[in-house]
Amino acid sequence: MNDIMKMIRFDLITVSRLTVPYVAIFVVVSIIASLFGLPIGILCVVSFIMIIAPVQGINNSSCKKLYGMLPVRRSAVIKALFTEIIVTMFAGELLTFLCLLLVRHSSLYKILPEKLSEIARKLPEMPDSRYEKLYLLAAAAFAFITIILSFAQMRSEVKNMETAIRELIIIIAVFAAAATFISVMIYNEKLHALKDIIVPPTSAGKWLSIAILNAVTLAAAYLFCAFTVKKASDKEL
Repeated sequence: MNDIMKMIRFDLITVSRLTVPYVAIFVVVSIIASLFGLPIGILCVVSFIMIIAPVQGINNSSCKKLYGMLPVRRSAVIKALFTEIIVTMFAGELLTFLCLLLVRHSSLYKILPEKLSEIARKLPEMPDSRYEKLYLLAAAAFAFITIILSFAQMRSEVKNMETAIRELIIIIAVFAAAATFISVMIYNEKLHALKDIIVPPTSAGKWLSIAILNAVTLAAAYLFCAFTVKKASDKEL
């Protein structure tokens, strides 16, 4: 555990001046915008991954040999990289939820000019059943991106980055095709039961779906990490 924390600290120091200030600025802007009814904070679930993007670039380039010079086990390096993906994405999801909560309960939009106020008040005054879909959307984005990034990390460690990218393109293309087909079928009222599973009609159902998405994501990331450690921990950097 100490080695993992050392690697995470090392990576954060490496990127602290590259990405952290810009993500921090976006977070502040998102929170302020949320107070005025503007939901740009929903992008936090995506933007947080930019914190560790340079680390992933180093890990998948010729600079990767830098890790081989550090006095830590290879398995600790792998676990640290997966932990960084999960923690940053989860933090982004929680911040997105916070911004959505602020949008819902803040009334500062009323002090905006009339035209802006009319636009900003749409979300705070939206029915609960519709507004909660935004939380579910954020959780789905967290799950999809985290699983994709974890899979890419696994394949790049076990094989190489080119293989990971090639397989990701195929997976995303298949997912996009399946999502498009399901969306068309639901729009044409062909899959009522599936629609209720994907977007439960009740508030409790939506939050249960969010909990399941988070649990499945964490389990998938853990399995990818464990498999990577087993296959690549003895690999030379």
